[in-house]
Amino acid sequence: MSILSSFRPLVIFACMAASTASCTTPEGADPSPDPGNGNGTGQAGYLIGKVSDPSGKPLSKATVYINNTVIKDRSAETSSAADGTYKIAMVAGLGQWIAKGFILKQYNGRVYKLLLDPSNDDSFSAEEKPVRNFQWKLQGHVPDLSLNQYYGGSAELYKDPNEIEIDDTENVEFTFTPEGALIDGSQGKTLKLRGGKAGTQNRNRLIDIPIGRYKITAVYLTTGKALKVKDAWNDAPYASSAIIDFHGTEESYRANEMGIAYRQ
Repeated sequence: MSILSSFRPLVIFACMAASTASCTTPEGADPSPDPGNGNGTGQAGYLIGKVSDPSGKPLSKATVYINNTVIKDRSAETSSAADGTYKIAMVAGLGQWIAKGFILKQYNGRVYKLLLDPSNDDSFSAEEKPVRNFQWKLQGHVPDLSLNQYYGGSAELYKDPNEIEIDDTENVEFTFTPEGALIDGSQGKTLKLRGGKAGTQNRNRLIDIPIGRYKITAVYLTTGKALKVKDAWNDAPYASSAIIDFHGTEESYRANEMGIAYRQ
C-alpha cells in the first residue's frame, strides 16, 4: 500500500502559531521555532515548527499531526500558516509522541498527497519543548530505513506477456524526459533508470522519481534496440514513446505510482 494512504486522526487540541484568538504563548517562552535540527527549545506543552518547500521557502496549508506512541486515538493536527509556522497544543503526561506531516498538491488535473521530511524523527514528550521542522522533498528515503519508501514516485514495470526474449530488467533502460515543470514548479532533469537484478526488491520497479509528467522511452541495452512502451494502466497502444502521469489520490492503492508496459 502506498505510504501516502489516508488516515483519520482524532483532533483534540490544535492551533496555528499565527493565531492569537485560539491560543497564547506561555509567559517567558520563545515564540519562534528553532531554526536548527528540531532538538528543543520551544514552548512547554506545545509542538512548534516550520514547514518549507523544496527550495526552502515557507510552505503554507501543510498538515502537521502528532500521534501518541502508546495510547491509540490520541492525536492532534493543524495547518501551517502563511509564514510556514505551525503550533499544536499537547496533553501533558501522556508519554511520547511522534510528529508527521503532508501536503495536498494539485498538478495536471490530479491531487497528490505528499509526505513531508522531518528535521528530527525522534519521539518527544509535551514537557520537552519539542520543535519539529518539516520540508517537502521531491526525492529521498523516508526516515524509517526498514521500509522501501521514498518521497519520490515509483514506476511499476510490466513486460508484455508475449515478450519472451527479455527477462533481465536490469538491462532495460528507461529514459524519463520531463513534459513541463515538475509538481513543485521547478524544471526537472532527464533521468535514465533501470530495474533491479533478479531476486532484488526493486527488480520490476523504478523508485524515487520526482513527481511530474514524463515522456518515456526504453532501450534494451543487451542489443541496443529501442523498445515499445505504453501506459500499463490504460488501453493506449504501444509506441516508441509514451507520455505518462503518476496517479494521485483518485486511486489510493496506486498513489504516486505509474505503470509502464514494454516489449520489443
